Amino acid sequence: MVRSDRRTISIVIGRDGSITVRAPLQTPEAEINRFVEAKGEWIRQAVEKQRQRREAAPAFAVGGSMPYLGKSLLVATGRVRTAVEKDGTLVLPESGDPREHALRWLAKQAEAYLPGRVGYWSGIMQLAPAKLTLANPKTRWGSMKSDGSMRLNVALMHCDPSLIDYVIVHELAHMRHMDHSPAFHAFTQRYLPDAMARRAVLRQFGAYLTLLRGN
Repeated sequence: MVRSDRRTISIVIGRDGSITVRAPLQTPEAEINRFVEAKGEWIRQAVEKQRQRREAAPAFAVGGSMPYLGKSLLVATGRVRTAVEKDGTLVLPESGDPREHALRWLAKQAEAYLPGRVGYWSGIMQLAPAKLTLANPKTRWGSMKSDGSMRLNVALMHCDPSLIDYVIVHELAHMRHMDHSPAFHAFTQRYLPDAMARRAVLRQFGAYLTLLRGN
């Protein structure tokens, strides 16, 4: 249960199946309980859906593969000090945690790639973030704060470049519309007419948010 300065009661089902109820500060507990009970069937279905997603989530392992910018890299170990990509293979050091090696490599690629795409779309949309941060949150591809601070997920590097561009345009559009109103979507589609189609495809990559972080 989380109480805050909000107007409505909401229920959030975490990827791990956790249930969080958010409610206004002064809402009586009895009213909150009635709300939760009324949503009982929805909660059960949502928890089950998250369980199925966890079981279907892709695994990361040496000898397998990892999606990278719309392609697939084989994952292997070799006599290297740090992870390196060679001819379509991501070669990791033989010692240490493979996930950590791969995540550090992915973060390095994100640092080299994502700011350039943000700069490209900022020029077209005439909307530049005050600050750009790259991070590894488990639930969001990107975010934009009201002060113009933009955050992008390193895991975007698992996605096709067209999906990365969608996330960037989506977040920059929030500098004009800090909501998901019809005006926001119209503004986004001004630059990406197929924005909604890209959004639908991006949902299929949700499991990759935690591929190198664990579920």
